[in-house]
Amino acid sequence: MTTLPMFTDSSSDRDNTPLPLIVAKRWDFPLAFHIVEGRHLYAIQDWMRGITGTKDIRRILDHLKKQRMWDELSKSIGQLPYKSSDGKKYKIDHIDEKGLYLIAEYLRVMRARPVLQEIRQYLAKAGVFVDEMRRDENLIVITSRMSPDEMLDATGRAALLTREAYRKQGKSQKWIDMRLLGKIRREQFTAALSQAINEALKRSHFATATDDVYRGLWGRTARYLKKELALPKGASLRDNQTIYALYFQGIAEEACADKLGEKKSVSWFEARNIIKMVAVTVGRYTQDMSKFLGKDLATGLPLLPQDQNPG
Repeated sequence: MTTLPMFTDSSSDRDNTPLPLIVAKRWDFPLAFHIVEGRHLYAIQDWMRGITGTKDIRRILDHLKKQRMWDELSKSIGQLPYKSSDGKKYKIDHIDEKGLYLIAEYLRVMRARPVLQEIRQYLAKAGVFVDEMRRDENLIVITSRMSPDEMLDATGRAALLTREAYRKQGKSQKWIDMRLLGKIRREQFTAALSQAINEALKRSHFATATDDVYRGLWGRTARYLKKELALPKGASLRDNQTIYALYFQGIAEEACADKLGEKKSVSWFEARNIIKMVAVTVGRYTQDMSKFLGKDLATGLPLLPQDQNPG
């Protein structure tokens, strides 16, 4: 097993230290790893204990293994030697950095896990899915066939994401930060919805829940907003929204996740009522801000007269 090397914590330093080890150092938790055929493979249990602040992770791990995302993770998991704090040696599950990021995104933020939110925000700002690019400036991560949003979802929740791709589209640094943070909040929202509901959810359920958020915030569905922006079929709405839209949508989805997280089990009808209530509450602020700025925050277009605003 490889020991943790010494390194600096500056994002401007282009050393060979992988981001998971920087996180472990910054938040002061052990993270055992091996280097196999040039790839770093990390002890899953060390990562989960570190980012949740929970010593006994068996219940959390059992829950993860019941989720669909675990099927994807299991393809990259391998058992490697591990030495515990009491000196015992045995084999445990190890995975690469993208698997660690997927776990960090999927776990729900709770009051008992205050450090998890800090680490997820840190990973987002660091461009977690392009850690390899940080260590290899010659790595090609953008092609004409893949948009940044497709990179975001290409391998599920832990897809390849590059800030450079957004910069090439003319996006500002502040917009990129908000887009990445919004992705985390979106994952919190969908994960909380999945865990709170007491029935099986389909893709259409998540689309409906998203439209409930949009209606409360903007008075329009995602489909209507795309039409207003004249976006082609299949284009990402959020990749074409203002920083204000990303901000308020993120706030609404994070608040929804918090409220849903307070419920042990709810019906689909009850969950939608919670989402609608939160979205309408946040929506009051978006309406005031739109009037103040004189533009529609959802699209960035000039504000329409009141009688033309769709309901």
